[in-house]
Amino acid sequence: EEIRGGVMEFEKQVDVARKLDVGELSTFQRKLLELDQRIRSYTRIGAAFQPPSLPPLPTAEEFEKDRATATRKITAFREAYFGFMQSIDSIQPPLAVPHEKGSTIGGEAAETDDDQWQAYATAWATALINVRMLGEEPPPSLDHLNKIIVAYGTDDTDTFNDQVQRYKRHLHRDGPPQLKSKYANDRLTLAGLMTGFVEKRFGTFYGFEAYFNHVSPFFFCWWPYLFAFVLTAASWLVWPRTLSRAAFWLIVFTLVIHTLALGARIYISGRPPVTNLYSSAVFIGWGAVIFGLVLEYLYRNGVGNIVAATIGFATMVIAHNLAGDGDTFTVLQAVLDTQFWLATHVVCITLGYATTFLAGLIGVAYIVGGMFTRGLNAMARKDLARMIYGVVCFAIFFSFVGTVLGGLWADDSWGRFWGWDPKENGALLIVLWNALVLHARWGGIVKERGLAVLALGGNVVTAWSWFGVNELGVGLHSYGFTEGVLPALALFVGSQLVVAALGCLPLSLWLSYRADQKPTKAIAG
Repeated sequence: EEIRGGVMEFEKQVDVARKLDVGELSTFQRKLLELDQRIRSYTRIGAAFQPPSLPPLPTAEEFEKDRATATRKITAFREAYFGFMQSIDSIQPPLAVPHEKGSTIGGEAAETDDDQWQAYATAWATALINVRMLGEEPPPSLDHLNKIIVAYGTDDTDTFNDQVQRYKRHLHRDGPPQLKSKYANDRLTLAGLMTGFVEKRFGTFYGFEAYFNHVSPFFFCWWPYLFAFVLTAASWLVWPRTLSRAAFWLIVFTLVIHTLALGARIYISGRPPVTNLYSSAVFIGWGAVIFGLVLEYLYRNGVGNIVAATIGFATMVIAHNLAGDGDTFTVLQAVLDTQFWLATHVVCITLGYATTFLAGLIGVAYIVGGMFTRGLNAMARKDLARMIYGVVCFAIFFSFVGTVLGGLWADDSWGRFWGWDPKENGALLIVLWNALVLHARWGGIVKERGLAVLALGGNVVTAWSWFGVNELGVGLHSYGFTEGVLPALALFVGSQLVVAALGCLPLSLWLSYRADQKPTKAIAG
């Protein structure tokens, strides 16, 4: 309604923007084209679900008494009907109503997948002819949809729920082949066995997807990760052994849920675990939690619990904010539509992100714990430095292998191994930074504290590669733009720089160092 008053000026501005190349568009023009696309989608959906206003058909009595008038009515109806059908087809409406088994379209059987579905308005108009002129009953699928829509409009909850269940049972029994899982006829594969269980438990493959979205297991993982963080922090004050062990097993329990949810996403999408920004956050959290638990098992100092819980919680929050309109199973970008490279390059590079973030978070624990607490003694600081070093070794391995695999994919898809694309540069920066950290340590340029400070730089570089390069809107990888990321990214980078600056302050200001240097009283003999 706000736009309607200035629709002429709006369309004029849109026409100007459409004539420009992508690189020439201003921010205003980009948003204008985005708004225009959304308005067109809105009007297309509205038209597809609006039954047509057609002239009345003659009754049998009118046909017998005045055939000429009845014929004119039929002609007028026919012209309006075909005109409406052409106008609907021209806007490419969403196909929402399935054809019934054995039904025909214009006297011919459906030949393509699209022919097995039709727009609601089209189905309504066709059913009107069949009911009025041929005396047929309306198709069950359309009949259920009509009753659902009417019940929604009249706020009749009981009828609405009843008709939805009837419609679901009808589609499960007589629905088009597209509603059947692709694994339904292959029971010998793991996916086929999984499908058999799903269909037995949830009725349809899509029933499982709806159930998964309703349960929101990743959202559930927020709170156990957060509670495990609190338990670990409390273990440094009281009952260290009991609370630390409880936190460890709580993280293990949450990781099991996290893993099952990740497996469910893979099953539903039929794709490897990382297909978009949302799934990358979920997978980064999963990988980092596993590495954190391994560190806790080896060192048993609570730091592994802290970093695992922190990254697990943070990535679940990031994933929730990336969910956008709630649909996380988005259509893949064309360049991503390959199983092999998604399962190799993308998974490796994402594990590189996870391990680099993990090393950076241990660096944060080293600096904050060393500066503001007396409990991080020399031995504890040495263990943290060893943890950072070991994780960085894994990080450079995954990021290097992932970057090389990305180059091979680019050569296969785009005909060149390297093109200095922003996303490629971001991946290379992670490799170079991790190499810098290791060489600085090997060459004796930095020791334990310097290693922790450099690890924080890995957080900055990885965050930029993960999100920052997408905001540039250029290059062949510019398909991950997310609204509102830059302020959050700037805040995160600023926080890491502040902690790194604290790490560079003189050791005389560190409480833990001062506690180590505290002289002991001589004991008289």
